[in-house]
Amino acid sequence: MGLSTALLLPAFTLLAGAADGVAAAEFDTPPDESPGASLTPAQVSGKNFKVRDPVHSDGLMHRYVVESRFGEFEAYGRDELELRLREIAALTVISETSRSEVALKAVSRGIEEDVKSLASVVKDPVGTVLGIPRGIGHLLGGYRARAGELVGKVKESASNDAPGTGEPSADQVIRPASNYVLRYMGLSEAERRWYAKLDIDPYTKNEVLRHAVRRLAKLDSGVSFGMKFVPVGVPYAGEARRALDAIYKEHPAVLRKKRREALANFGLTPAEAERFENTLQLDPTRQEALVNAMGALERVEGREELLRTAMSVTSEVEAEVFLRSTRLLLRMHARRPVARLVAGIRLPCAQYADRRVAVFGAFDAVSWTAEVAGYEGAILEALPPDIPARELWISGTISPRARAVLEQRGWEVHTQALDAIEALQVSVPALR
Repeated sequence: MGLSTALLLPAFTLLAGAADGVAAAEFDTPPDESPGASLTPAQVSGKNFKVRDPVHSDGLMHRYVVESRFGEFEAYGRDELELRLREIAALTVISETSRSEVALKAVSRGIEEDVKSLASVVKDPVGTVLGIPRGIGHLLGGYRARAGELVGKVKESASNDAPGTGEPSADQVIRPASNYVLRYMGLSEAERRWYAKLDIDPYTKNEVLRHAVRRLAKLDSGVSFGMKFVPVGVPYAGEARRALDAIYKEHPAVLRKKRREALANFGLTPAEAERFENTLQLDPTRQEALVNAMGALERVEGREELLRTAMSVTSEVEAEVFLRSTRLLLRMHARRPVARLVAGIRLPCAQYADRRVAVFGAFDAVSWTAEVAGYEGAILEALPPDIPARELWISGTISPRARAVLEQRGWEVHTQALDAIEALQVSVPALR
């Protein structure tokens, strides 16, 4: 689906002040590309899959469509594409092993049945890539959108509160918690073992894979069979590895209790902690990663802003982009300690002791489009006044026009952020 008129209006309203000296006609038009323009040969095609040609872009990310034996899947950006390819590789391993193991033949048959009934078939890929997804628009909408959102929630809460108490009603508290428990708390120990063998996130949204693991787990509890099993893909590392290891090893309810205890020390109100804990887009793996991030930012003023922003996500895409952007922030903090986090901006925004700010965005290919110009204007509006310098750290690349305009507007632009951050010299801890 394209951007709705309601989403486009705020972006174009901000354009009047978003590009000094740049006419509206001078925006980039992100080109369609062959998959090989942004991917390695091993990512373009492989056993049981290929990436559809051409690949579209929305000004921030490539929008990939993976055609596979197990269905067709969309991937928003290279990071998500790597997850889709890992899932396809896992399904390949399961299906091939199932054919050779008598006890597992039902698993292979089940995969074939699920492909027909569950696989997400992209029938109109062009229609799904026109413009930045609604969730990303919300993520980049800036302070005004967030302020209006919070005011609306306060009014809604006031009208629905239990009479005379000023507190949320029991239904307001119980319903989100019940929904979260129903969706995520039923993972068995046998399922966790299989996901660990595959090195796959147990909360994957790939329904074909989830059904296959569920069948494997049922057999696992009653059948003994020898399997030579090798994890698929490049092993997870860093922050992602730490979160997944915890998910693999402990029961979901035990981890939920530990996270609840940690949230009490992070500066959130009890109502905010309850909301974070039951935000459906924040599955247990994402919550574990965010709680770990809070630990890494222990002495950073305003670190709770990460959780406040995370609990306001409106889509899976938004949650993933925010989490990956947070990982860039954590890598920077390990090299150049951050003094505080800036409130009111949905992308992670750090301020150092010398008052410079740095905004982190996990985007693969930034172009200067009307929408991107509008979001940049919203970020500028939300930043504190009299900042001596501001930096933009992007995980991927940027078009020449986008770089020129952003530098003209006072940004120090850094691309290929992970490599650029690792190349920085380690500084002394910031004064607070």
